[in-house]
Amino acid sequence: MLKKAALLTMSCLIPLASAQAQSNADFYQDLLISDEVKAEEAKQQQQQKLREQMQSTQDSARSLLTTKTKNLQIDVPQIERRNTAEPSDKEVAQEAQNLDSAPFGLLWKASEATIKNMGVVLTPAEQEDYVNSFFATQLPVEAKGFRSIQITFGQEDELWRIIAYGDLIDDTPSASKGLRQYEMYARLLNQKYGNQKDFYTPATQTVEKEVMVNGRKTMQTEQVPEKMGNPNFLSQLQQGTATLYSTFEGNGIGAALALNVDGDGKSYIIIDYKNLNILKEREKETLNIL
Repeated sequence: MLKKAALLTMSCLIPLASAQAQSNADFYQDLLISDEVKAEEAKQQQQQKLREQMQSTQDSARSLLTTKTKNLQIDVPQIERRNTAEPSDKEVAQEAQNLDSAPFGLLWKASEATIKNMGVVLTPAEQEDYVNSFFATQLPVEAKGFRSIQITFGQEDELWRIIAYGDLIDDTPSASKGLRQYEMYARLLNQKYGNQKDFYTPATQTVEKEVMVNGRKTMQTEQVPEKMGNPNFLSQLQQGTATLYSTFEGNGIGAALALNVDGDGKSYIIIDYKNLNILKEREKETLNIL
């Protein structure tokens, strides 16, 4: 749950700031909005073009407001790991004691062995841009309200990304149920991480009106933006003519929330978490190599 987003957005005002502040905002926005959010939203536009859209993510990013984001691709520096012996159970347990807590009872920067040792069942999930990704089940904390959890370790074998796909909702034409859930999670994410930024691109409606031109009445058309939650909001989200998402950032963690609609007209949220401290560490390692 793209294109998400896009994973849960509301009455949105992009804060006005100085040029430097806007640059920082663009950086975090680019970092937090994931390819999955874009892909999930983009696939609702035309199901038959899914393969083509997946091969060209930037071309399909229309549903995540390319006019507001320069580049939604996240290039994570890949540092080659040294070959080491398999860690013992004792070493795995000691590692877990020194790691920070992550959503769903997971641990940031944990190795694959450590996560498995916690009783989590990992099933490989092939993703072109994310190395060592898995679907995670039997989580330490029940993922109530979410139908699928996906995690990424990268070549460094450190858990740095978690993406959660919400349960499908039989919604109303105005997407009132999805919006209600989106707003609840946005409030909770802002409470936990802060720095909420909301992004809403409305669908537009062509309206004809009568105006006076050179003293004569004439008809002109204009594009009027539709309000969030309008009677056709669900289908607008499904077609990608409207998009809604929010980003949050605090304590070294970034999260993106989007509201999406699948091909069957069911709404759902996506939450994409990324450990920004790990990404910065990798960037620093790469810089030191240069």
